[in-house]
Amino acid sequence: MSCARRKQSKLSDRLTRTYALLFALSTLAFSLIVYAASWHALIDRQKESLTVSARRMTAVYHEEIEEGHAPDAPEVLWEMNTNGDMALLLLADDGSVIAQSGIAGISASEIPDCTGKTVLYAQRSGMHLLAHASALALGPDAPAALVVLQSIDAEYHYLQMLFGLLLALNAAGACVALAVGRYAAVRLLSPLSGMIRKARTIDAHALHTRLLVPQADDELRLLAQTLNDMLERVASAFARQQQFTQDASHELRTPLSVLQGNAELLARWGKDEPAVRDTCIAAIQRQTAYMHRLIENLLFLARADEHLLPLRATPVDLPALFAEIIEDCRALDPAHVYTVKAAQGLSLTADPTLLREYLLIVLDNAAKYTPEGKGIHLQAEAIEAGVRITLTDEGCGVAPDDLERIFERFYRVDKARSRETGGTGLGLSIARSIVALRGGSLCAESADGGGLRILATFPAKAS
Repeated sequence: MSCARRKQSKLSDRLTRTYALLFALSTLAFSLIVYAASWHALIDRQKESLTVSARRMTAVYHEEIEEGHAPDAPEVLWEMNTNGDMALLLLADDGSVIAQSGIAGISASEIPDCTGKTVLYAQRSGMHLLAHASALALGPDAPAALVVLQSIDAEYHYLQMLFGLLLALNAAGACVALAVGRYAAVRLLSPLSGMIRKARTIDAHALHTRLLVPQADDELRLLAQTLNDMLERVASAFARQQQFTQDASHELRTPLSVLQGNAELLARWGKDEPAVRDTCIAAIQRQTAYMHRLIENLLFLARADEHLLPLRATPVDLPALFAEIIEDCRALDPAHVYTVKAAQGLSLTADPTLLREYLLIVLDNAAKYTPEGKGIHLQAEAIEAGVRITLTDEGCGVAPDDLERIFERFYRVDKARSRETGGTGLGLSIARSIVALRGGSLCAESADGGGLRILATFPAKAS
């Protein structure tokens, strides 16, 4: 690859060149039409006129011969020729001139074959002529030809002048088109240049900056609005990324501090004290397990964001899946009342593993915030859009302002509870990612009696 930097081609320059080229081609085509029309009006009409004149003069020549004039008498041709721009030549069969009248300086040897037709030609002297020849018989064995020639120097010079004028007008028009096109392109694209300058100032520290939206309702306005919308999304994603990084760091700081404290305690005197040693080991195991879950959840979310999770879509019998999961929940959590409602034969095309994971997450979340003896209700129903799975608990509920935020990563309604429930703060975020992978939507609302209702809507066809 060449190290030389390629000169940048501006859009305004390309538009200017294109506009000038189109204008030049248009004027050139118009000029050619004008020139062709002028040629037809002058030359072709002269040809037609000469053809008529030649036929008339041939008839007159025959009448003169019949009246007793000698065929080679020069006065016959002079009497016939009354046009100062015309010449009459009587040529023998060998091309020699028998008689001649009119324009001087005509070279008979240069006259092309024009018997029965009118031909345009130029002599070596520069004279432009139209010639038309008619066959004659001066005697039984004396064939000849009467040639009528018409000078068109005036018309030819006019056409030359017209051609030069059209070329000059085309050149001037191209220059004007370049100037006007340059001005128009720069003026029309000036908002785009402003967008480019403004966009170059935007970095991670200036994501709040927005492009100036032009007043005109055109493509440039739409482009500015689109770029501003994109900047909004980038800024929002960057803010979420920063918050995610801060939250992850905060979540990891506590277990790391506990691990470090217990390790220092063991190093100092815990290894000689069985009770201290056992306490430290148990704490280390709990924090290690928590960090393992946290990292697994983070990896799952990262793969889901990049669409790297392997998915397999297969019909899932929802009543059978619900019955299996609820049976396990009742065995592990007898303190809550679990109910299931799903019509027999209701199925959903989805990844069975991820669908099971979603149900376990929302059921576990409901169990954490529902008092003992209260109910947790799982329901599935067919709707017009597909299938809706609803989980309703009889717990403490969530404030209306927090309903949309409970699906954010590391968000907890009650910050003081932190890890008292044993969670990482990522469960509902993972649940939302699972539903989104299937092309569905997830939302939460307050249930009757103060609990929480989570609704997952899955489309009929897998996305």
